Amino acid sequence: MIELQNLRKEYPEVVAVNDLQVTIPPGEVYGLIGPNGAGKTTTIRMACGLLTPTSGSAKICGVDVHHEPERAQSNIGYLSDFFSVYDDLKVWEYLDYFAHAYKMPEQRIKPRIEEVIQQVGLEVKHDAFIKGLSRGMKQRLGIARAVIHKPKVLLLDEPASGLDPKSRVDLRNLLLSLRDEGSTVLISSHILSELEGFCTSIGVMEKGRMICSGRIEQIVADETKFRVIRVTWIGEVNAGGIFGAIPGVTDVVAQGKEAIFRFSGGDDALAEIPGAVAAQGVKLLSFGEVKQTVEEIYLKLSKNEVM
Repeated sequence: MIELQNLRKEYPEVVAVNDLQVTIPPGEVYGLIGPNGAGKTTTIRMACGLLTPTSGSAKICGVDVHHEPERAQSNIGYLSDFFSVYDDLKVWEYLDYFAHAYKMPEQRIKPRIEEVIQQVGLEVKHDAFIKGLSRGMKQRLGIARAVIHKPKVLLLDEPASGLDPKSRVDLRNLLLSLRDEGSTVLISSHILSELEGFCTSIGVMEKGRMICSGRIEQIVADETKFRVIRVTWIGEVNAGGIFGAIPGVTDVVAQGKEAIFRFSGGDDALAEIPGAVAAQGVKLLSFGEVKQTVEEIYLKLSKNEVM
């Protein structure tokens, strides 16, 4: 659905994007992660045809966005990190303007505007002037503008930037609903926790280069040498002695009636641990793996570290 091949953008003193290769299949929500200046915005602007690459290609739904821009952009919904609105238009008028810009059939425009306004939760602002909207409402309106023509691909550059916590939750739920409707989404963020539990795949960028790219669970598996296990119990337990004696267990850290340790064994060996410690009289309350977050994986990759 989205294919970036050897994508490169050079400026006189810097290479903003360095030979990027990314393929995103239909139905994916791909999070482009990296600090400010990593090349995320440049990548998205090339992907939607607003910026011409120095070399390489960007294809949306199999169409080269630079060779056939109008055809490609009919499949794209784009929201920049800072987008313009027209303060003297009403909400419905703003969407009507862009529906006509996308050359939607006249008979489809009005019902589609009503549908999108309801979808983004702006029903009570239907006839309100844009200048009276809050930042969060303007962000919803920007999403509505991006999806008014039912694009197959959404390209969203830092869509949660500047939003308060509630507005971020509302935006997250809206994007989840669009994903469930079948949209393929490329979303960038430097606030890594925003993408947790939302993206199916991620790409980590640093200084214009892609450090890694793929399904989240595969990246975690590839970049993690040890599992991290947390256990709790009742009674008095010599955690270091009991857990530390188990093959594959290292770095036992105990506090009170809880311990965390690293485990290098496989699934079968992990499944045997509760029974082995129970046989020594330990009454476990909980036993489970501590899943690493997208942020933790990113920090390790950016420092060339693995746990």
